[in-house]
Amino acid sequence: MKLSLDQTASQQPAHEMEMRPSPGLITFARLLTLPAWELEQTIRDEIQGNPALELSEPELCAVCGAPLVDGVCYECLRRDSEVLDREERSHQQEIDEEFDPLTLIAGQVNLGEQLLHEVGAQVHEEDIPIARYLVGYLDDRGFLDCDPELVAFTLNVSTEQVERVVRALQQAGPVGAAARNVKECLLLQLERLADAGFEHPLAEAIIRDHFERLGQGQYHEIARALGVSSKEVLDARDFIRQHLRPFPVPDLVSPESWTSTSDVPYTAPDVIIHERLEEGDFAVEVVQSRRSFLHVNPVYQRVAREIRKGNLATSEHEREHVMEHLSRAQSFLSHLRERRETLQAVAEAVVARQIPFLRSGVRHLRPLTRAEIAEATGLHQSTVSRAVADKYVLLPNRKVIPFSAFFEPSRSVKDVLQEIVEREDAPLADAELAEELSKRGYNVARRTVAKYRKRMGILPSTMR
Repeated sequence: MKLSLDQTASQQPAHEMEMRPSPGLITFARLLTLPAWELEQTIRDEIQGNPALELSEPELCAVCGAPLVDGVCYECLRRDSEVLDREERSHQQEIDEEFDPLTLIAGQVNLGEQLLHEVGAQVHEEDIPIARYLVGYLDDRGFLDCDPELVAFTLNVSTEQVERVVRALQQAGPVGAAARNVKECLLLQLERLADAGFEHPLAEAIIRDHFERLGQGQYHEIARALGVSSKEVLDARDFIRQHLRPFPVPDLVSPESWTSTSDVPYTAPDVIIHERLEEGDFAVEVVQSRRSFLHVNPVYQRVAREIRKGNLATSEHEREHVMEHLSRAQSFLSHLRERRETLQAVAEAVVARQIPFLRSGVRHLRPLTRAEIAEATGLHQSTVSRAVADKYVLLPNRKVIPFSAFFEPSRSVKDVLQEIVEREDAPLADAELAEELSKRGYNVARRTVAKYRKRMGILPSTMR
């Protein structure tokens, strides 16, 4: 019998061996890519599959959402102390030594109360009891779970009167609040976008008349029904995915971000940028769930310690179960902490380079690359890309933008293009828009203008 060895494929020098990422690195990269709302679902799945992980629900501050320690919110105390310091400098003679800063903490304000507060000035006095009744049927996501006809019968009012109050509630709260279903929630968001001059010509028709087909991915059938190309339907689908949410109020939400009505659809931010007036700069906060804390189950920790000391008689299967799940839980928590630290580092590096934009608006957005942020933070460029992907940032002016917007060199051009279109006396063709941009110092080709216009949801001149 003759033996032979094929070294061309089966053997490689040691220094040419393929390097594969470790399972831990793969897990971290996956977690880093997830936006906040998907991360929350991933955490829930991990808890269900690992009994060594535990979710506690601490008592939270009704004002800022931070956890309470022995019934006291130290975050509010810190903010209140800053207010007191300013007052002391200007009104030193009026200081009350026995002043309790806890008296500055406001009572709890939930979504229903906020809606009632805002809608009170918009409806007739006789409609306010109807509004109070309706907000009692708002669920955790902001949907209105009731039948207007049943409400009308219960309160002995007309269905038209109930519908009028529902409409007022929908206009007052976060975009999509008080919607009866997902379709209505999406249509409300489209309506608010259209009021701001930002819309897609097919999005409303697709959601209103072909919502089920859209969910089933029947794009060709939708295109035939609307008399358009499949590419146009896919563009509308991408517009819907990028700008709309299937529910009014996501799980991860800062109280100050949903209480303010906005002209853009609500998107849960992953990063919040605060302006610090005293220091004259900006602070970065990576949003975490304000409802729960994830930690290792103390029972598993205690059992593992006893097993290591040899004080607990267990079978091999029981030892493997405890140690495996404990190790997995600790690794998962470590990856979550690393994700938060990475997002913090990337966001701080971006903010440090985009201060003119934060203070003066989009036209002061400086050209920025992911490679520049990677060099500043010491991270790999692919890590920065994952940290930025599918994330959103809440600016100090309460607007929510994609994290990737900081890296768009064309963003200021789009802002000028939007201004030109809003102020045009007659619809301008793409070539004319390019000429207007050139007059303002932006040399952009006609095809580039057409590309920007489509991405911004601006109709061509023949349809404007």
